[in-house]
Amino acid sequence: MSIANSFKRSFVDSGGSKSFKRTCILQPMASDYNCINLSSGRNMVGRSCETGVRDVHCSKRQLELDVDMENTRAKLRVIGVNPCSVNGLMVMQNNECNLEHGDIIELVYGKYQFELQFKPTPTAEVKIKNENKNQLNDEAKSSDSRSSKVGAGKWESVGNGVMMVYTDDAVQASTKIAGYDIDGTIITTKSGNVFPKHADDWQILYPEVLKKLKLLQQSGYKICFFTNQGGIGSGKIKLDDFKQKIKDILTKLGVPVQVFIAIEEGHYRKPLIGMWQYLVEHKNDDIDIDLSKSFYVGDAAGRPESGSGKNKRRKDHSLADRRFAANVGVSFYTPEEHFLGKPTEQWLKSDYKPSDIINNSDIPLLEPKNIELPADNCEMIIMVGLPGSGKSFFCEEYLDQHNYTIANADKAGSTQACLKICEKALEAGTSCVVDNTNVDVESRKKFITLAKRYNVPCRCFVMNVQVDQVRHNIKYRHLTDTSHSKINEMVFNMMKKKYTNPTVDEGFTHIVKVNLKPKFKSTTEEQLYKLYLLEK
Repeated sequence: MSIANSFKRSFVDSGGSKSFKRTCILQPMASDYNCINLSSGRNMVGRSCETGVRDVHCSKRQLELDVDMENTRAKLRVIGVNPCSVNGLMVMQNNECNLEHGDIIELVYGKYQFELQFKPTPTAEVKIKNENKNQLNDEAKSSDSRSSKVGAGKWESVGNGVMMVYTDDAVQASTKIAGYDIDGTIITTKSGNVFPKHADDWQILYPEVLKKLKLLQQSGYKICFFTNQGGIGSGKIKLDDFKQKIKDILTKLGVPVQVFIAIEEGHYRKPLIGMWQYLVEHKNDDIDIDLSKSFYVGDAAGRPESGSGKNKRRKDHSLADRRFAANVGVSFYTPEEHFLGKPTEQWLKSDYKPSDIINNSDIPLLEPKNIELPADNCEMIIMVGLPGSGKSFFCEEYLDQHNYTIANADKAGSTQACLKICEKALEAGTSCVVDNTNVDVESRKKFITLAKRYNVPCRCFVMNVQVDQVRHNIKYRHLTDTSHSKINEMVFNMMKKKYTNPTVDEGFTHIVKVNLKPKFKSTTEEQLYKLYLLEK
């Protein structure tokens, strides 16, 4: 029953009055099992003659439903071993969730669908879902014809072509978003290759995909695809061919979908949330999205290689999808968890969490804590750290104010030029700092020798930043400061391999650890830094 028709029946049955007796039922979505009457308070639902469900995978005490007739709500708790689903989302044993009129429940994930109905239908719920009753009637009239409209839509280019958006004419805005990646999630290759041979080398990943998407669409979800397609930007894939492929996929699925395609590097590419932000700000008719009821499904989930022979599965190429969901703030599922009801899969977790650096104010800037800055007398400081570890930021933020002369090879042009800058400073009795990577003993030796010649102490300040965080910093810098040249991955890996921890035996008086304490020009930049920026 549509929302609009439910509204009419509720209003007529109640005579426009709030004084009526309400009932609650689980209405089966198929004729193979029975309507279940629920009483106010706790109800146990499962395998029984009452439900008509005889499947041993459904426990006799599968679900507990605590019904609140007055407020037209119910709380569901999974008692049985096997998960159930609510509006297509898996709910595991011992987990709870709140239900409203019209929610779709599967007693066992993928099986035995029931709709929770309160009679008379709560008018308050109708108003929440849409304040305008006439608009609801219009939507109800058009709902039956949605499927026939699927396949007709329009394309939109965003940001000079860095992102493309396709919106099917039958797509309707919603507070609930069912988000999906495309390759490896909705489709796979017919050829069995990792990458398609041509535009027609695709097939639907699982038979369950079509059924699940149609159920979600009927349950009021807006279905959106979010995909990275760097091959279009590099010219390996023709944009027109990919547009046709999207049309063909949506025709096969038979449900209205909105598709977001990130073509270039930058804020739109997952795991960054530019595509989602564009949906929120421009493509959902100003309707707020409820993150607690939305979710995202993708195959780039950081899972290791598993199985063997025909059942062997390659390790996931990245964590882009899992991190995209984390950045947005929605639940994440792999295709196997979402479509097939498989248990939560193992994945390779990383210690890297960018927000921890900002949120952890207990970490001291320098270790040990009793380090003097600035020094009482003239000195040389040699910074040590990979590109992007925060050396230059530290020098400019904490040493420049104490009149340390900063020698940087990128600005000076060479190591020899840095030596001359330092020598000039020491001749004048001014402290200096060598703001280079200085990752090995040889690169540090020339400066230590210079400090000894002028009989000044030489301290080593080592950036105490893990490699993933360094890569994060580099990505952040590329996104916020285009004046910096891009660091070649091969060069970065060579430096990482060459890195040698400094010791006092080299001639240092002290080895000091520097903990990263980033500062930001704006709240926007701080929020960006807190996101996962790396795909893997």
